Amino acid sequence: MSHFTKIQTTIQDLNLLKHALTDLGLIWQMNSSHIKVGENNQHKVDILIKQDNLSHIGFTWNDNRYHLVADLQLWEQPWSLEVFLDKLSQKYAYYSIIEETKKQGFEKMQQISQKDGSIKLIVQRWNY
Repeated sequence: MSHFTKIQTTIQDLNLLKHALTDLGLIWQMNSSHIKVGENNQHKVDILIKQDNLSHIGFTWNDNRYHLVADLQLWEQPWSLEVFLDKLSQKYAYYSIIEETKKQGFEKMQQISQKDGSIKLIVQRWNY
């Protein structure tokens, strides 16, 4: 029996999502793919992450944000779903901060990974 799930995320920027997925070491594809849902149904996704068991994971755009689409019973990633979402959120936030600080004229000077898994960023901007 399939346990197809659609999980709303806070992710709104496609390019930042792609950076975050790549940073996590995941190989993804774009171009309106479909994932199998149950026995005879398919669901359209914007980003596809293939799994060896052919029960792929996807992200679909809905209501101004991306939703994770997967059959949780066939989840085959190196992390649990909860850890995956935490790691993805952290990477997405990291790239959001980097992008926004660049827009404001800041430059990343240092990045320090903390023991608790958080990331400390040091940025600076020169005033002329």
